[in-house]
Amino acid sequence: MTDYEPYPTVTFGGSTTYADNTISSISIRMGRNDIIEQPQPGYASIRLWTDADQVLDVSLSESVSIAIAKGTSGTQQIFNGTISDIDISLEAYGSDGSIAVYTITAVGPLALLNRHESGLNNFAKEFDGTRIVNILSDAFLTSWQDVSLTLQWNGLPTTLTWENYDAVNQGLIDNLVTNIDTPGVYELEAYSSGATNALTLAQNAAQSGRGILWESNLGEIIYDDYSARQAAIAYDLTANDLLARGLKTAAQWGEIVNQATVTYRAGEAYARDESSNLLYGELNGTRTTQLHNLADAQTQANDFILTRAYPRMYPETLTVPLHSPTVTDATRDQMAAVYCGLRVATDALPAVFGTTFDGFVEGWTWNLTRYTAELSLTCSAYSETYSSIIWLQIPPTTTWTGYTPSTTEWQDL
Repeated sequence: MTDYEPYPTVTFGGSTTYADNTISSISIRMGRNDIIEQPQPGYASIRLWTDADQVLDVSLSESVSIAIAKGTSGTQQIFNGTISDIDISLEAYGSDGSIAVYTITAVGPLALLNRHESGLNNFAKEFDGTRIVNILSDAFLTSWQDVSLTLQWNGLPTTLTWENYDAVNQGLIDNLVTNIDTPGVYELEAYSSGATNALTLAQNAAQSGRGILWESNLGEIIYDDYSARQAAIAYDLTANDLLARGLKTAAQWGEIVNQATVTYRAGEAYARDESSNLLYGELNGTRTTQLHNLADAQTQANDFILTRAYPRMYPETLTVPLHSPTVTDATRDQMAAVYCGLRVATDALPAVFGTTFDGFVEGWTWNLTRYTAELSLTCSAYSETYSSIIWLQIPPTTTWTGYTPSTTEWQDL
C-alpha cells in the first residue's frame, strides 16, 4: 500500500494547463444511472481559483481535458469534452484580498451529437452497429454539399482548417468506425422518417439493438453491441478498495416486469413469468423497438422476463477512495481508466447486500481535489444483461442429474 495524491490537471484547447492551487475542485459524471436507459451526455464541473486581476485563458466551445496521476507512474486522462458554460464570481477584492472563481462546465461528445440532425436521406434495413455508424457519419462528417455555395474560404478565421471545420473533434470522426461494433447483433427496419435529432436517432437504434452508446474518457463516442460484454473478465475489488460508508440498496417493485411486450416492425412479441405474477402481481412492461424481425422481438421479450421478473439486491453504488492508503496501485490504475461496461466483482459486501457482486459499470462519478479522489461506480448485475436463472425459475421436479449436460457447474447458473 502506498500514499497517493491524484494531482489533477486541466488542459484547455490542448495547450493551456492549470494545476496545483489553481484547482479548487472537480466533479465529473459519465455513463448512465441504470441499465434501462441509454447514457446522456457526460459533464464536468471545474472550479478554478485565480487572482481577480488575472484572466484565465478559457473560452466557450474550446476543448478541455482532465487528467490525474496513476497509481504506478504517469498520468491517465479521465475526461475530454467541450466547454459549454463559464461562470465567474468574485470571492474577495481590495483590502480583503483578490480572489476570483471560475466555474466551468464541459460536456461530452454526445452533447455535440445532440446539436446535429441525421436521417434526411433515410437508412436501409441494416444491423444496429451499421445503423449507428451511418447516423454518426451523417451527423458529424461535413461534406462540400453541406457548405453554403456563397461561402468564401478567405471569409473564415485564418486558423481554420478543413479538419477542424464545424468545431468537431477530428479524432472523434477518425475513430467512428473503429469505436463502433459492426455490424451488430439485431437487424433494424428501414428508416424513412426524415431528418431528426441525431442523438435521439442513435439512442433509439442502440436501445433496439440492446447495445449501449457511450462516451470514453478520451472524448470518443463508442457503441458496444449486445454481445460485447459477455466474455469480459471481472476486476476484483477487495474490502481494502471499497468505501463501506454510504452503501445502500433498494428493492423496487417498479423495476419488476413479469409480463413483457416488445414491439417490432410488424407487430408485437409477448412473454410472461407465472411464478413472478403469483408473488408480485401482474406487472407489465413494454419495449418499443425498431427491430425488423419477429424472432428477434421474441428473443428480447423472453430475455426481458428472465432479467426483470425478480428483484435484484446489491448496492446502488460502489465507491473507491483512490487516495486511501489501503487501495493498491493496481486498483488505482484500473479505476482511473474506468469505462462503461468494465466488469467488476467483489465478495467483500456486508450480508445485507448479499456478500458478493458480479456486474458491469454503467456510470461513474469523480469527485476530485488536489489531494483526494473518490470514484463512485453505478453498476448493474451481470444477470441484468445476460439471463441468469434463479431457483424460482426452475421447475420444482427438476433433479440435478437430469438438469443439463454433465459439464454444467454450479457457477454456470
